[in-house]
Parts: sequence; structure tokens; C-alpha cells
Amino acid sequence: MTYTASSRRHDHHASVATLIDGMRSKNAYFPCRIGGAMRVSSLGGQLVIDSGLRSDTFNLVIGDATGFARAETVETIARGFNEARRPAAWWFVESAGSAGIAGMLDANGFRYDETSVGMLAELDTLPTPVYPEDFVLRAISGRDDIARFAGLIGALFVPPDPCIETFYARIAALGLDGSEPLKLYLGEVEGRAVCTAALYIDDDVAHVFDVSTASDQRRRGLASAAMHAALTLARERDGVRRAALQASPDGLGVYRRLGFGEVCRFHVHSNREAVSSI
Repeated sequence: MTYTASSRRHDHHASVATLIDGMRSKNAYFPCRIGGAMRVSSLGGQLVIDSGLRSDTFNLVIGDATGFARAETVETIARGFNEARRPAAWWFVESAGSAGIAGMLDANGFRYDETSVGMLAELDTLPTPVYPEDFVLRAISGRDDIARFAGLIGALFVPPDPCIETFYARIAALGLDGSEPLKLYLGEVEGRAVCTAALYIDDDVAHVFDVSTASDQRRRGLASAAMHAALTLARERDGVRRAALQASPDGLGVYRRLGFGEVCRFHVHSNREAVSSI
């Protein structure tokens, strides 16, 4: 078969769609399970996750693989969060279809916040990092472990986000088990929780999220070890063949060394400043 430019475009679009499907599924999973004030809906190709919390960590709008959004869709969704005075983060993929969306978001109070890079890796070529001595990775489900997980995630935020503790306390109340597609992990050294990772398993892809390390334990390779251990479990137990993630630009080197390749860029806008000034 001749591999044409059209084939390459199809492969690229499929890879972008894989990344976005994982982002949407992971971020909607617990809000759908928790219910109540947490709502997940769709409008004009945009997935809207409204946690009911005042945090753009958990209130999200995630566009589809085209990157396209209509002006009236942007205005309607933005107005909902702005009038409720709830911060939200709006993610869209950089593409030909996304031209103009940044201006529409800006006009509705959603200012540019950051850029992340979508990446994919084949697990059969994943290099094995050097594991720190006495490192152990555990899948978790109990309240105390989930509270430790939340504490490590929360330590990344300056200033602190009190909604993180609230959100994960509601997750702990669900009574998680090993059959969940969204799996939480704690990495420990000598019994102390020092890092986190989460995987959302979707068919043959493990989507990686929530990789964090305690501030006094960084630069020891703990995050790489946690990711590798979690992905190895996913490959052995769930038949996963690929891994997907979104990386900040300063983390690209780490993920490249783990075998991840760049697929696309996601731009993130937030109305955090707009709603705080209301």
C-alpha cells in the first residue's frame, strides 16, 4: 500500500482523537460517578464538565479533534461559568479548524493560560528507567490512601486549591475497586507516599494523568518510575499497547526519554481572573 499525504493526515487525526478521547473520558469519569451538583454535558462539539466547585482544575471544557468551535457555542458555555462565578479551563487542539477560537475565548473572559503537548508512546518499546531503591507502586482505593494522593497533587498548586481535598474526598466516598477504568496509584519509598500517577484505560490505550512528586523527593526519577510501573501493570493486566499524555513544555525531555513522541499542541484558556474580579 502506498503511504500518501492523505494517509498521514488520517493517522495524525486519529492520534489527536485518541488523546482527546482519553482527556474527555478521564476528566468526566468521576464527576459522572459522583453526580449531584457535578454535571457533564456537550454543546457544539465541546465537552463541558461543571464540578460545581470554584476551581478550574475540575471545571473543564474540552474541544473535539477538529479544534473548531462556533462563536455562539463559546459565548453560551462561557456565560454559564462566568455568571456562576466558577473558574473553568478551556482546552482546544491547535489545528486549522481552531483559527479564531482564541479571540472568541478572550472576548468572553477566557484568557490564555498555558500550552500542553499531546504525546503517544508504544509500550513494547518503552525503556526501563532506573528505579529508586525501595520504591513500590500501589493501586489505591481506600480513603486514607486517596487523601494522601490528594495531598501530593495539592502540593503542586501555588496558592493551594482547597477544592482538591473536597473533590478527592467525594471520590473516596464512592468505594473504588480494581475494575474501574480510572486507576489511582501511590508510589512509596520506605512506606512514605512520595509520588502519584493515574491511568485511564480505554481499549488498548493507557492515558496518563496526575503525575506528581513530593517537593523534597524530586530529581530522583520517582515520576518516571511510577509511570513505568503503572504502564507495565496496564500492559500485563489490561492488554494495553499504547500510552498517551499531555505534557508541559518543560517536561518534554523527560517524556521523550521514556519513548513518547509529540503529536499535537493543546492551548488552555481560563476565566479565573474574570470571575475573581466580579
